[in-house]
Amino acid sequence: MSAETVRFALFAEVFAALAHPKRLEIIHYLGERQHTAGELTELTGLSKANVSQHLNVLKARGLVHCDKCGTFCHYRLTSPDVLETCEIVRKLILDQMDITTACRQQLAEVVPLRKTPS
Repeated sequence: MSAETVRFALFAEVFAALAHPKRLEIIHYLGERQHTAGELTELTGLSKANVSQHLNVLKARGLVHCDKCGTFCHYRLTSPDVLETCEIVRKLILDQMDITTACRQQLAEVVPLRKTPS
């Protein structure tokens, strides 16, 4: 496997980890400060098992780190770049929404074609 193929496969794995709304929500909360799994359960409304599964995916992709403190794990983002990546994607989505809105406005201004009677 070429280095390029490996590189793109790694990119795909990270984006796959980011491709779930609840994982993005967890990243949002971890961007504010570190949290325990119990806190994330309360914040997201997910079961503890479900939060744990999402955290495991994020940890496996190197996006989240667990600091053990006694019997608790405090989860945090591994880098501010994780939030920056999410912000870049958010801006892309907003730009697409603006383009879509502009196209709809342009289409609304077009005079509809009328069929001429034959």
